[in-house]
Amino acid sequence: MEAKTPRRPRRYLRSRITRKLILDTALKVFLSEGYAKTTIAKISQQAQVGYGTVYSHFKGKDDILNKVVDNVLEEFYNLLEVPFAPENQEEARSAYYELVLTSFRLAEQHRPIMKVYQEALGQSESIAAHWENIIGQFIKSSARSFVYSQDKGMAKDFDIQIGAKAYILLVDRFIWEVVNEKEDNLEHITTVIMDLLFHGFFKTGK
Repeated sequence: MEAKTPRRPRRYLRSRITRKLILDTALKVFLSEGYAKTTIAKISQQAQVGYGTVYSHFKGKDDILNKVVDNVLEEFYNLLEVPFAPENQEEARSAYYELVLTSFRLAEQHRPIMKVYQEALGQSESIAAHWENIIGQFIKSSARSFVYSQDKGMAKDFDIQIGAKAYILLVDRFIWEVVNEKEDNLEHITTVIMDLLFHGFFKTGK
């Protein structure tokens, strides 16, 4: 006789549904009102849930916006979880290219909410800290890939932490260029960044 899969309590399911409702509603409010004019009261009113219910799921407006942006970046986070294990430079370049191009495409696809987030970055310390943490995670991931590439004999001998930081901050800068519609040829930007990365950090013909 097959063992039955444990069922989630109904209270848990209701909580998940309410949480998603709040996030979906908050996204709409942020897009229509911008960061500064969005309030918990407006979110709770439009979601038709109690003011206290919103606070039972989130710490406040900044926490909600951070979660909304985390959902936007989920595709990119999933790519970061794929093990970096190229056998040669061609495979390495392909992996880096996909990561960078995906980040630009997400910025373009979700430009409206990213513009709201950019507004928030200039007004909220907690939002700025959250983005710094995201950038920090990307730098750590990049550093691990550089270590792998050096161990495989593909990359030159360089300061990995500085190299990873320079690479990610460059990508970060162009993400906001895409958000602000100052760059629209995403493939071209990605190719140029790859040229800089591989001519600067990687050995020739490996």
